[in-house]
Amino acid sequence: MKLIFIDDEPIQHFIIQRMIDTYLLYVPQTKYYFDATKVLDFLSENKTNSDELPDMIFVDINMDIMNGATFLHKYNKLKHRLAKKIAVYIMSSSIDPTDLALSKKYDFVLDYIIKPLTKVTLKKILEPQ
Repeated sequence: MKLIFIDDEPIQHFIIQRMIDTYLLYVPQTKYYFDATKVLDFLSENKTNSDELPDMIFVDINMDIMNGATFLHKYNKLKHRLAKKIAVYIMSSSIDPTDLALSKKYDFVLDYIIKPLTKVTLKKILEPQ
C-alpha cells in the first residue's frame, strides 16, 4: 500500500507517521508533502506507471501554497490520465459546510476526516476487515 499525505504543517506529518508506526499491523510506503503542487507534478510525471502511483491520497483543505479545494479541482482534471484509480480522503480541522461539501462534489473523495486523525479511523481506512 502506498500513501501520500499533503499537509503544510510539519507536526501533522509527525503525528500521522507516529500513528502509522504505532497502530497499524504493517507499515505502508508513505510520502509526505507540504505543497499540493508537488503532488500534482509527481502524479503527472508518473501517470502511466501504476507502480509509482499511490493507492490513497490524504489532503488537508487549509494550506497556504495550494489549498485542498484547488488540489481536488486540478486532480479531477488529471485523474482520467492516471494508470490506476486513487482513493482520496480530505483531512481538516474545519467543520465549515463549504469544506464538508467538497467531499460530496467529487466521486473520487471517499470521506472527510476531521483532524486529529484517530486510531479507529486510521485502522478503518488502512486495515479494513
